[in-house]
Amino acid sequence: MMEVIPGNASHIGQRQQQQDAFAFSDFADAEFVAHGGYLAVVADGIGGLQNGAQAANIAVAELVNRYLAKSNVHSVDHALDQALDMANQAVLDAGHWYDSFREMGTTLVAAVIYQDHLYWRAVGDSHLYLCRDGRLSQLNADHNFARQLQEQVNEGLISQDQADNHPHRQALEYYLGLPYLPEVERNLNPLALRADDRVLLCSDGIDGVLSADEIVACLAEMPMRAAQCLCDTALQKQQAGQDNLTAVVLGYQVRDARAGQKSSGKAKNPWFIFSYLGFLLGSVCRAYWFSGFGHP
Repeated sequence: MMEVIPGNASHIGQRQQQQDAFAFSDFADAEFVAHGGYLAVVADGIGGLQNGAQAANIAVAELVNRYLAKSNVHSVDHALDQALDMANQAVLDAGHWYDSFREMGTTLVAAVIYQDHLYWRAVGDSHLYLCRDGRLSQLNADHNFARQLQEQVNEGLISQDQADNHPHRQALEYYLGLPYLPEVERNLNPLALRADDRVLLCSDGIDGVLSADEIVACLAEMPMRAAQCLCDTALQKQQAGQDNLTAVVLGYQVRDARAGQKSSGKAKNPWFIFSYLGFLLGSVCRAYWFSGFGHP
């Protein structure tokens, strides 16, 4: 018998505001897990736009709320697509509510483990990784200008050096909060998981600082300790202007393999959302909610 174990850690870094947000579904809700699996979400509000923190929190709350409304007749893929569309619309609508004619936006990566398989959706440059047998694989591509620059390099239009040093290479092409999403990263087929796989969702405050080897070393730990290790290792580098950091880890392993460590596998600081952002969303989100607000 396999089980999914969550872990999470978040830190404001050296920024004035925490613009990351993250959430899990209720892993103890056996009735929902039977048809909806285990959901985890990370969003990173775009600091260059208005109200990045609000955008991230709205997107996460709306996506989780909509996914948890999934019926047992709909597939995971269908439910994720619908939830992502509604999350995008919620951020777009909130942008008009907060500052007329001003944009607000956020990246978002969502992953579901259902019946031993991984499903995902992603927009922007927050990443999803699979760590298996000590090897780290990034599962989603970035929606930034660097992709277009690399295509121009491949076509011989510009040099690699020009692409690498372009001042706007990290600018996002797509994010939640646009009138429509021309491209969404998704699984073409569900990815079969193996015992001891680790799935990592993170903001760029984590993998923009850590090497692949450093990430793999942290993911060798139990999920909660792994997530904290990722944040701690990044912070120890003391990078100037360190961005917000958020790491969500899903451990997939044989039940009872971590006997005696039940307390270390729980995601910390959970509470149910009953009315958060209700004035914008007009709905109740029955999810465990986690964000960086209040973390040291």
